[in-house]
Amino acid sequence: MCCFLFLSAHFMLTSRAGSAMKNLSRRGRVLLFVVFVFCCCIILFMNQLLEPQEFQSIKNLKLYANPIEEEKDDLYSKVRVLCWIMTSPDNHKTKALAVKETWGKRCNILLFMSSAEDPTLPTVNLPVLEGRNQLWGKTREAFRHIWNNYRDKADWFLKADDDTYVIVENLRYFLSPYNTSKPLWFGHKYKVIVKTGYFSGGAGYVLSKEAARRFIEEGYFNALSCRHDYEGAEDAEMGKCMQNLNVSAMDTRDSKGRGRFFPFVPEQHYFPGKITPSYWYWNNIYYPPTQGSECCSDSAISFHYVTPQLMHIFHYFIYQLRPYGMPADKRPATPEPPPDLNLTAFPWFAPKDDNTTLSNLKANETKSVLTITSNTTLSINSTLAQQNITANTTQKNLTNTNLPLNFSNLTDLESTIDVAEKTNRSGVVNKLRSAIFG
Repeated sequence: MCCFLFLSAHFMLTSRAGSAMKNLSRRGRVLLFVVFVFCCCIILFMNQLLEPQEFQSIKNLKLYANPIEEEKDDLYSKVRVLCWIMTSPDNHKTKALAVKETWGKRCNILLFMSSAEDPTLPTVNLPVLEGRNQLWGKTREAFRHIWNNYRDKADWFLKADDDTYVIVENLRYFLSPYNTSKPLWFGHKYKVIVKTGYFSGGAGYVLSKEAARRFIEEGYFNALSCRHDYEGAEDAEMGKCMQNLNVSAMDTRDSKGRGRFFPFVPEQHYFPGKITPSYWYWNNIYYPPTQGSECCSDSAISFHYVTPQLMHIFHYFIYQLRPYGMPADKRPATPEPPPDLNLTAFPWFAPKDDNTTLSNLKANETKSVLTITSNTTLSINSTLAQQNITANTTQKNLTNTNLPLNFSNLTDLESTIDVAEKTNRSGVVNKLRSAIFG
């Protein structure tokens, strides 16, 4: 603008129309110059006055465009989660690095457990060998290191693989009503090997502070409670150990029976047939499966077998993409309790007919007799049918018993289970368990 005024004045002085200006006295020229300088000062002052406001508006837009990145949610300090990642030297610069760059930074504390030191992550160098058959040993040493160094810095302890993706905010939300001073653990539940069930290692599992304490102080050096060597299937051995230490394997589904922890990528749980009916998964899961749009809870927590590239894609869709005009989150401040909060449900059994699509199953949570509707009525062998009928009778007895439970802190969970057992001293429960587990 100043340049424009200067050129205009110059033009007036040099053009014929401005020839009269040349005849101005020296005083007139000085006056003209003073006016010119004054106008320039006014323009500069206005620019300085408006520029900070414009900058401030841009700063505010950036601040509020993605508040999840800028601010920690209220549960961050109330539900402190330590995440430890099972990794190996071959995966430090790929899978483990992807965890660090995406969901791992949302944990209160993030630790990478390996057999080699790597300052870029960094890793905890555990005195163990690598290999699938050594994962139990790595798990033992990882929890021991955590308990000795971080017991007072976290409330919950999450174990995940380096190809597991975790929505940590949903994990905190799920854990918020539970009492970490109670012996509890959570994950994707299987019914085999361990009578009370155990959780998939790939989907990740969470121990309360009391469960972690029992594992290290009561189980680590006790070979009768927890396997003492380093070999064995990590998740199954942890399940045996937790059962022997009287740690409750909790139901992690939402109130509609939809899962939160998943041992595969979303598409395999969403689309029927992606997990073939003959696959081992159907004979291992503890609760009835759900597929399609109802496969997964709207507060899902974890998925497994996620590649480093897919981790970044997940992170973009969850934390950066914002559909315009979407309504605010209307979930209750505390999640509704799962269907099997009291741990009285009996394990679900897959149908014997492999040609039936599992998506057609509709499981009734208050009964263990399965009514399967499809083009063909399935034929279930008489032994399994008798087990289901017995389970139905037992379940009704348990349902009709008024068992008080305070979901806000789960202080009477163990006593509730004891009452349920005493209610069925007739032997129905014991006979059923013998029939199922041998």
